[in-house]
Amino acid sequence: MGQSFRVAAASVAVGIALGSLAALAAESRVVQTGKAFEPKVLTVKAGNTVTFVNEDFYDHNVYSDSVGNVFNLGIQPPGQTNGVTLATAGIVDVRCRIHPKMKLVVTVE
Repeated sequence: MGQSFRVAAASVAVGIALGSLAALAAESRVVQTGKAFEPKVLTVKAGNTVTFVNEDFYDHNVYSDSVGNVFNLGIQPPGQTNGVTLATAGIVDVRCRIHPKMKLVVTVE
């Protein structure tokens, strides 16, 4: 086995390990603006974190009553960032208690 082959194999192994760590620490960002979520549809892996960033002029109260992924971030004033880890596979219906027309659907795989 030549030196260049060993270096290439080691590089691939390191890349795979780093990719696995990135997948474990994956984070998705959802912005609240104009009394809406952006994006409105999101897919994440179970155990990943969804970060909610309030870039709106209004307070929000992001929550979900979806089985296996129930959460309530409470009052989130403009400029605040909160995260939630979605642990259970399925469809998560995310809403704002203050603005009922705000809807986000997260598919957790």
